[in-house]
Amino acid sequence: MSFLRDPKRFLATIIAGAAGLIILLDFAGAVPTIAVVSQLLLEWAALLAVLALLVGLLSVVGSHLRRVLNRQPDWIYSLALLLAMLVVIIFGTVIGPTSGGYTLFPSSLVEQPIRDIFHAVYEPLAASFLALLAFFSLSAALRALRRRTADALVIVIVAALALALSALPQLQTLPILGESIRWLSDYVALAGARGLLIGAALGAVVAGVRVLLGFDQPYLDR
Repeated sequence: MSFLRDPKRFLATIIAGAAGLIILLDFAGAVPTIAVVSQLLLEWAALLAVLALLVGLLSVVGSHLRRVLNRQPDWIYSLALLLAMLVVIIFGTVIGPTSGGYTLFPSSLVEQPIRDIFHAVYEPLAASFLALLAFFSLSAALRALRRRTADALVIVIVAALALALSALPQLQTLPILGESIRWLSDYVALAGARGLLIGAALGAVVAGVRVLLGFDQPYLDR
């Protein structure tokens, strides 16, 4: 492998592989020494993740702040992003909940004000975007029917039956249609979902083994 000829890459691969092996051994069995080292490595990883998040936050702020100051195209969206970011940070660090409302400078970081912001702003926006998916799904179904293939026809029919069942629960009482839809949901759809999960799990295992053995090195700066 090429990284064996590069001492820096080889050392980084050894460190990454040893750290991953220690974490795996900690999950496999309760060994006090390995558990202590594993906990220390996880704390270091969490600290590095926080520092990376802080660096990314400063980079985003600097980039959008320059757009606002220079009045670049669509700078108003950058201003909205900066204001939203500032509000969330203030509500998470400066303002805290009390029995009668909110107070300034709480003793620790708080979550309830941020949850209130998400309930008031984020959830309605997410619901609106999800509602738009119905129109995209209808457009995709029409395009699939135009192709006039058997696979597209089966998918559209199954999707229509599932939507009808969810919209009209009375269809479940029908002797043939209700049982057919339940069979499709309990066996066909569930088998497909489990197949996707198993495939994703196997892919994660293969990717992890490749990282531990040094074939893939995402931690190195290319």
